[in-house]
Amino acid sequence: MFTKTYSKFVLQLLVVLLASWLLLSGCSTAVSPTPPPAPTDTAVPAAPTATMEATAVPATDGSPQLSLDTGSLATGIQTETVTAVPASDSVPYWEVLPEYTRATLKGYPISNHLMEPQIFIYPLEELGQVNEDAGQIIASLQTLLQTPQEIPNMPFLPLFNAAQVVHAHIQYLDFMNGQGLRYLTEFDQGIVPINNHELIYTYQGITSDGKYYVAAVLPVNHPDLPADENVTGNEPPEFTSDFPAYLANVTQNLNTQAANTFTPDLTQLDAMMSSLEVK
Repeated sequence: MFTKTYSKFVLQLLVVLLASWLLLSGCSTAVSPTPPPAPTDTAVPAAPTATMEATAVPATDGSPQLSLDTGSLATGIQTETVTAVPASDSVPYWEVLPEYTRATLKGYPISNHLMEPQIFIYPLEELGQVNEDAGQIIASLQTLLQTPQEIPNMPFLPLFNAAQVVHAHIQYLDFMNGQGLRYLTEFDQGIVPINNHELIYTYQGITSDGKYYVAAVLPVNHPDLPADENVTGNEPPEFTSDFPAYLANVTQNLNTQAANTFTPDLTQLDAMMSSLEVK
């Protein structure tokens, strides 16, 4: 489901987890090259390894400058330049990146979450050159911006050592000097409930001049979801009997929820991302 202003998933993770899950497709972004052990219905995933821990210094004059109206969603923005990580035998592929800019929102409404509220500004051409997987994601987003649609593998950066298990509330949305899309998603390494500790709103976009790829990772909650990834035994029956059906049902339910039932309100997040300008 998507709408056009413009306003799920297929599970490559499930190919890694259980071959029998091939009745659904997988939405995966940079799954670990070494598959995790086959999960049981009580498996809890390790926290995804992301680029969040890269070395950072205050933004320099040569870095791209961003302007963002956060409204009531933040009290401030900390902008940093993250140093490049070249490819080597000791560096996982998802960490191989050029120098880029990272902005962290301070005073964001959700603090108890796996992810920090952050926006990443990558030099598009250089990113595609140093990381083949990222280059494929760039190409996928460029195609979608030409032909808006929902596809099994929705583009997502930063790269994670985990798989995208759902996507919902897809909407194509411009920002001040670029185009992109937003949706809700979650990344996991095992069979766990879709939950408020891991659910995120993401925006993926490209500046109109083609110089920068914009990726926002913003925590979001919904009252219909459990607080965290712990398996309690109170999950719907299909969670253990038919996990793909469970994911489909959760996605359908999320798609039917009004924007203002989420925290933060999805319309507020949309307004903030629409105000973004990268120079």
